[in-house]
Amino acid sequence: MGVLRGRVSGALAIVLACGAVGAGALPVAAVPAATAAGCRSLPAPAVELLNAGDAETGFGVDGTGVRVGIISGSFGNAGAEAVAADITAGLLPGPGNPCGYVTPVSILNDPPVDQDDEGRAMAQLVHGIAPGAEILFASDSAGYPAAVDLLVANGASVIVDDVQGGEDRRYRTGPGEAAIRRAVDAGVFAVTAAGNFAVPGAPGFPSAGFPIGSWATDRYRPTDCPQNVAELFDAGSVDCLDFDPGDAVDAAMGVTLPAGSIMVGSLDWGEPDGALSTSFEYVLSLEDRTIPFPAADPQLATSTAPLQNLSDAEQTAVQVSVVRHLTPTAAAPPLALTWTPFPGRPELIAQEYFRSTATDTVGGALFGHQATPEVFSVAAVDAADSTLETYSSLGPSTILFGVPTPVTVLGPTAAGIDDLPVSTTVLTGSGNFRGTSAAAPTVAAAAALVRQLRPDLTPDQVRAALTDHARLDTITIPWDPSIPTERSVGAGLIDVGASLAALAVPTPPAPTADAGAAAIDVLPPTGFSATTLLSAVVLAVALTGSGVVLLLRRRPRRPA
Repeated sequence: MGVLRGRVSGALAIVLACGAVGAGALPVAAVPAATAAGCRSLPAPAVELLNAGDAETGFGVDGTGVRVGIISGSFGNAGAEAVAADITAGLLPGPGNPCGYVTPVSILNDPPVDQDDEGRAMAQLVHGIAPGAEILFASDSAGYPAAVDLLVANGASVIVDDVQGGEDRRYRTGPGEAAIRRAVDAGVFAVTAAGNFAVPGAPGFPSAGFPIGSWATDRYRPTDCPQNVAELFDAGSVDCLDFDPGDAVDAAMGVTLPAGSIMVGSLDWGEPDGALSTSFEYVLSLEDRTIPFPAADPQLATSTAPLQNLSDAEQTAVQVSVVRHLTPTAAAPPLALTWTPFPGRPELIAQEYFRSTATDTVGGALFGHQATPEVFSVAAVDAADSTLETYSSLGPSTILFGVPTPVTVLGPTAAGIDDLPVSTTVLTGSGNFRGTSAAAPTVAAAAALVRQLRPDLTPDQVRAALTDHARLDTITIPWDPSIPTERSVGAGLIDVGASLAALAVPTPPAPTADAGAAAIDVLPPTGFSATTLLSAVVLAVALTGSGVVLLLRRRPRRPA
């Protein structure tokens, strides 16, 4: 499974899947020929979906000269023989690569821990799109910020991760976000997997077609607690959250769990660490008991608990209440409940309140450094059918603390593709690498191509080059039409060819007295042949039909 970490602590600490939702072994044939197409280790349909097939032949770029840093759980746990086999098959660069890409992956930090070599799978996808790029790897075993700093110190100009830092939170930034800002300030383009935390409502329930992995409100609304909840506390010492955004009052939200379901519930509220004025906890009401879950540390503005149905019942209805302790300093901050999938277990199938309103947002599961404004957060589109993956985390995310002014990130920045073949056999599942962990390296590879073509661009300009030409018309979005596309897929699926074409066309020179003669003598920018430049212009025309580049704006699928 993936290596997204950190939303739970203590006895509830688990590894949460941000990466492969299901992946495994796929036989890989040796690369047949040292041609641009033959040296591509990704299947042609996947490359074509990103419109990346002409990067080398049309624009002269394969990532050469660009260092791409990868942060994940492990790279070489399977042993040196497995890595060498990847190189021989053309899946990774190194001595013996059949296409001449002989610079091996530079392993900066890869401790012998029980991981699944997801970092090696990510490297294969970077190499499949930008085979000339030099690849660096750093495990997050010493912490995500340390891995970011290590890659930057070793010359990475693009970094990509698929981890969730232990201090990643809602409503506030932390060390991970600070590390990203340092990297971007140093000129590095930062890419991250958005996460696989979206949970779709199941067919047959009113919430079908809606993301129900979270519920958030912009301000706590107090009301009387249900009797069974109030009995847990001293009289008059607590009140409860009103989940109903309208005139009615409802102090509990119903959720439905299938048999065997386990999820991790997190309650976060918007007050700064170390300066809290309010204490919250949440209470689960089951058919036979009522269970309170107080915050383990009142100064962390968060409370964590299991949400589960371990009975033999086909379905279990649970009522969720949020309790506020009434003190002289009690406030009414924004708060959010998030249901995080537990790897390999069934998930929530229905939720009573599933429509977002002016004050409440349902289904937003983007948080932590994935919601940092400076990072390029990547959603996942299934390469097999061009459909946005329903486990791919949606926004929005509001950051109140650790930034100069509050900021709301609407959703992922854009999408890459997943459901791609890799050789790493310890990634379990159907045979392909699925999840936003697979999609993120496809975007990082695209950024490497852009940085080779235009090394002068700042991180913001690289971001614009990818988002300005991303497309929505090439993908299917499975969510209810009332959900804005910005929440789920950002600008859309990146279009590598269109981005390169726009960057390769030079600005026409200013007219001169001898404009006719000058036009004949104009040369393309250094590094471009006239043939390459002409190819770029032709591609731009082909993409739009008018000579003007058109600006348009799928967690792996769960096993059945």
